[in-house]
Amino acid sequence: MNKILEWFGGTLVNDVLGGLDELFTSKEERLQAENVIKKILVQKELELIKMQTNIIITEATGNWLQRSWRPILMLSFGFIVMYVKFIGPLFQLHVPPLEDEFWNLLQLGIGGYVVGRTGEKMMESFTNPNAKMRRERRMNRKKK
Repeated sequence: MNKILEWFGGTLVNDVLGGLDELFTSKEERLQAENVIKKILVQKELELIKMQTNIIITEATGNWLQRSWRPILMLSFGFIVMYVKFIGPLFQLHVPPLEDEFWNLLQLGIGGYVVGRTGEKMMESFTNPNAKMRRERRMNRKKK
């Protein structure tokens, strides 16, 4: 996701805005076109953020499986990694080789899990203001 946003926010914008120099001869026309393009890109980025927020809200307010699929998936990934790196070699069990795609999927899963959990906690605090106070009390009790 970061690569997409980098591409969208960095090289694409620079390439498009750099191409405006060739299209317009006057500085005013170029600045006006540049402002219109920047405005459109900002609107599209906001739409993307709203769509991501709606997905998180839907998952957070859904049934048990919708709320729990990320932890289940990450526990599965964790078991696979533990088996391949520790359990299998320790007990001399057959360890299948894991392709690069698995590790890429694991990285993507970790990123999605972290972002998803953060979004769920934010939405919980947003929809239920008392939830934040309860969570803070629990954290203070654990510290004692």
